Amino acid sequence: MDQVTQQNAALVEEAAAAAQSMQEQAASLVASVSVFRLDSDNAAAATANARLASAAPKAVRPSEASPKSRRLAPGKKTQEAPASPQLAMAGAAGGGWPEF
Repeated sequence: MDQVTQQNAALVEEAAAAAQSMQEQAASLVASVSVFRLDSDNAAAATANARLASAAPKAVRPSEASPKSRRLAPGKKTQEAPASPQLAMAGAAGGGWPEF
């Protein structure tokens, strides 16, 4: 039980260090991006337009709705992408999930 408590304390310390590092990186990013400024009128309009664009549902044309309805030009065939050797190796090497 004591070992588990010590492991948890170490994980908490690591998480705190990672949070501090991310906070420092975020501050650095804010400083880097602060060079770019928009006038306040354009910024407000751009923000409003972005909100409207993301909130509005997008219309789907019938031709885009069902990809099966599209036909290939005569004589053209599709090729399947070759399987990635890395993915094949990852699946073979893993074997399965270990149980705790």
